[in-house]
Amino acid sequence: MTRYFSVLVLALLATTALVVPAQAHAELKSSNPASGAALDAPPKHVELVFSEAVQLPDGDAVTITGPDGAKLPVTQVHALDNTITATVDATAAKSGAHTITWSAKSDDGDTITGKIAFTANTAAQTTSASAPPSSVTSSAPVSTAPTTSTTPAESGGVPIWVWILIGLVVVVGAILLVRRRKE
Repeated sequence: MTRYFSVLVLALLATTALVVPAQAHAELKSSNPASGAALDAPPKHVELVFSEAVQLPDGDAVTITGPDGAKLPVTQVHALDNTITATVDATAAKSGAHTITWSAKSDDGDTITGKIAFTANTAAQTTSASAPPSSVTSSAPVSTAPTTSTTPAESGGVPIWVWILIGLVVVVGAILLVRRRKE
């Protein structure tokens, strides 16, 4: 009986050793504009840099919402290696808090999402023809530690290795219980 028990335990350990842990998803490493940035003008470009190569998702990859809830037009969204870039039409922007909502597809096919908040001030629109046009250039700081959450859009629930471990515990417990009753 001890021999069968040893063989069963070794077989179960070998089975769990072959289980490959899940690959980690890509994470947002930096962004321009940075999370929490205070800009003199709305950004004309958005850049998102990830920990690994990403692709554009099926839906919108980048949306920017202004303080009034209106979305700014975002065009020319591209993914190249581990970077997503987008062009923003900042003419419709208003002063106040803005939110960049982003979405990307990891190499494993899961979609990751997150948000970046920043504040932008817009120059007051003048109606006087004699007023010189204001030229505001901003260089947004780049965040190296964004406060975004990257969660897969389609979470499979509990990982398979947890279920295998629970199964092993139940099988070993049952064997020990049967062995104990026979003694």
